[in-house]
Amino acid sequence: MIQSLHCRATHTLTIMSSRIPLSSRPLDLLYFSFFIMHIPASLLVDLQALLHPNTFLPSLPEWYTGYSADPLIRGAMLKDPQLVWFNCFLYVEMLFQLPVFIIGARGLWKGSKSIYVLLLAYAASTATTTLPCIAFVIHRSDSLTTEQLVMLLSSYIPFFLLPFAMAVDMALRLHNIVQTSSSRVTTKNE
Repeated sequence: MIQSLHCRATHTLTIMSSRIPLSSRPLDLLYFSFFIMHIPASLLVDLQALLHPNTFLPSLPEWYTGYSADPLIRGAMLKDPQLVWFNCFLYVEMLFQLPVFIIGARGLWKGSKSIYVLLLAYAASTATTTLPCIAFVIHRSDSLTTEQLVMLLSSYIPFFLLPFAMAVDMALRLHNIVQTSSSRVTTKNE
């Protein structure tokens, strides 16, 4: 039994020492930073609007919408029935995306390839749900000042582009893993 524990500990140390540091994986570092930064943004703005006024910071989304005139967050706060689709997106953010930020950051930190499927699902879902939000803000731009429109687009567009790039990256990583695995099986069978 002691020998087994020693072997396991040695194997774990070998894996840990062979792990490529996050700082040497620039895209993973970008994704990790994005997830860590996104946690407070979700908790302090998006989910506050969804749960408004029964939140722990009800004045924060009010301040944000007063400053930015964000028609989506304002609509979520007012429970606008025409924005039921956006409220659905906020529930997806709360129930799916927020846990992925934590799980994804942990998996990226550890250098785990097993996280790629989850990150692909997250990234595709997020890019898909953010694009209609950008279109909506542009459609409602006549009610915004130029400064508000620029601010809103400069905050929404990166939340589309980075997940879109992540989806492509994760799809390519998974494709390479499958290709390598298929090549090994084919070589083994020959």
